[in-house]
Amino acid sequence: MPDYTFYRENYLGEDIPEDAFPRLIRRAGAELARMRDVYAVAPRPGMEPENADAMALCAIADAMYEFEQEDEARGLAGVTVGSVSETYVAPPELCATTLSLRAAHYRHEAGYYLQIGRWLPHA
Repeated sequence: MPDYTFYRENYLGEDIPEDAFPRLIRRAGAELARMRDVYAVAPRPGMEPENADAMALCAIADAMYEFEQEDEARGLAGVTVGSVSETYVAPPELCATTLSLRAAHYRHEAGYYLQIGRWLPHA
């Protein structure tokens, strides 16, 4: 698994705070393992397997962090600006469609570094 130094210096990540990184990179690892159970996964041509995996894990972790930020913003209850007032709370669980769309987005982000599909072209 890549560490925070790899995330900042090799992947050039800027969003994930250092204290949140270990949790998110573990979650990204579990997501990549699930992808490997379902799809054929291989490094993109010209990439070293370890580097491709590390970059893909950072990309997935970045996406997970962004989704967490969106979920927290949606959970805000009670906003008043002048005479306009809004109150909303995110549902406690995300619907299956949202989870499926997020999984597809994780595959898309990892796809910059890994070939992910039902079949892979012959080298």
